[in-house]
Amino acid sequence: MTQDQQQYETSSGKPGDCKVQLKRRLWALTTAVAVAGAVVVGVTAIASAHDGPHTVRVAAKSIDPDKARVPGEQTYRILQRHHVLGPVDYSGGPTPPVGGPHHPTWQNANGDVYDRPLRNEHAVHSLEHGVVWVTYAENAPRSVVNAFRKKVEGVPYRMMSPVPGQGAPVKLTAWGRQLAVTSAHDPRVDQFFDAYIQGPQAPEPEGPVTGGKATP
Repeated sequence: MTQDQQQYETSSGKPGDCKVQLKRRLWALTTAVAVAGAVVVGVTAIASAHDGPHTVRVAAKSIDPDKARVPGEQTYRILQRHHVLGPVDYSGGPTPPVGGPHHPTWQNANGDVYDRPLRNEHAVHSLEHGVVWVTYAENAPRSVVNAFRKKVEGVPYRMMSPVPGQGAPVKLTAWGRQLAVTSAHDPRVDQFFDAYIQGPQAPEPEGPVTGGKATP
């Protein structure tokens, strides 16, 4: 009897069972490897399914975030975007603000049109999620305001509100981007929407636009 047979005999209690035990162990090992492979494939498939949008988002982010994509727009490099509960001083930048620290709760922007000024801290959080915020001055013609309302109302990742003293009849604002216009028929308006709604400039372009702050 060989040493291997003695080893299996100790295990099985019968010398003649050594080959059977060896086959069983080989079968168990093969099965375990196959199962492990299936698990890896399954996990990879699940990860791919979940990482798909993330992969697309990373690819989109390779676009130069500092490069203007719409004629006449202003670009701003945003260095901070942490959450704060208190007021934020946005006076060093444009009006309305285009980014920076903001409140943990975003302003609802699922095509919401507000008739009163928003708290900037909530609106900036919406910009972080890829929203385009349309704002109008107090003296903007009513016909212009109504024309923009039709472009915003009910369209996800768009919102609209008045901003007193903003210095232009209408402004379109995205994270780090701003464009001043006078008419909803300006072709740059749709260009801005197309370029920046959930665009590469937004830190969180798939963030929610409902379930946040629903009132000004």
